[in-house]
Amino acid sequence: MKKSGIDHLYICLDRHIKLVQGYTEIPELPFIIKSCRLKPYEYVFGGTRKLVLMRKWFDEFGCTLNLVGKTPIITRNDLSIDRSKLICTDLYYGLPIHKIAKMSKAVHICEGIDEDKFEETYFLTFLGIDNYLRSYLYLWGEWEVVSPLLLGMEMLTFISRNNENGYVRKKNNSKSFPMACMNGTSCLTYLPMHERLLVNLVKKHEILGEIFR
Repeated sequence: MKKSGIDHLYICLDRHIKLVQGYTEIPELPFIIKSCRLKPYEYVFGGTRKLVLMRKWFDEFGCTLNLVGKTPIITRNDLSIDRSKLICTDLYYGLPIHKIAKMSKAVHICEGIDEDKFEETYFLTFLGIDNYLRSYLYLWGEWEVVSPLLLGMEMLTFISRNNENGYVRKKNNSKSFPMACMNGTSCLTYLPMHERLLVNLVKKHEILGEIFR
């Protein structure tokens, strides 16, 4: 099978990613870097090819993961990134969300009540069969493709640790949610979803049933 451009890039970056992991001592960091399709800033924009510690990694949405000491800090909408030079590396970008669901092996679901309009809001993150994350925010009646980095380090680490467990895991910490909401809950489950879980999900959230049925 011919590898995509992003797959080939990560072959070239293998030693750089291992260096970042060794420096931070965070075992989940390679998964987060690769699944979020992050690229090192100095490598892409600075032309640096030698093996040095790359402290700034960016995605195609203009968000960044920065190493402050040994701590990864996520910056939303990083204004230091020239957005005109960002290139989409997702082969399946633009496909309807229900098709993305069928091409995925797990999904992380955040749901709650929007604090402004008191309407249901959702943040879905799919782990594709190609091992890349794809995130969608449902707000005010529409789905928007967004950066998986919006999940934050806590939830991304949770997905890294549990995506192959084959059953639902729940967390209830709305402070770490990617969207402002009340009564927030989240879960991670494999796909296709277990029939009993699907029935309960559809009963409670009709909009999600349209995606996973």
